[in-house]
Amino acid sequence: MSEETLEPPLPPIDARTEAVAERLFGLKWALCKDSTEIIHEEWQTASEWIRDGYVRQAIEVLAAADQAQPASADGGDYEERMRVEYRELTARAGRLRGMLQRYADGTLDFELVCPIGLLSRQLDVMDEYAVLLRHRAKLEHVDLEEQDSATE
Repeated sequence: MSEETLEPPLPPIDARTEAVAERLFGLKWALCKDSTEIIHEEWQTASEWIRDGYVRQAIEVLAAADQAQPASADGGDYEERMRVEYRELTARAGRLRGMLQRYADGTLDFELVCPIGLLSRQLDVMDEYAVLLRHRAKLEHVDLEEQDSATE
């Protein structure tokens, strides 16, 4: 720990952390947001203790952002992403189908803003996309109904 601040020493700083720290610095001091040159110049001449503070903030911001990404965002489990996409698509299509049916029955409890033909076409496209996803899943041997153990 530093004797002056009692803060633990900073870990090695990568370019991403440095860039975020510099941007935080520029935003904090309300420097011209459109001029990265001004921000960079001010950043380069800032005191070391100021830069260290922003680097620490950048480390925290990046750690939080990295944790907030969904587990499938790393590209490793395309099968689960396909399952999620299919489930979301079919759920949305089901809700739209139900709304169109209530419209046809005259029981819709609000007035449509867009034409019914556009909504019907949207449902047709969603249904066709679901067919394509099912076909792709069959070719790639992906069970679209399988639940990920982490989401159960």
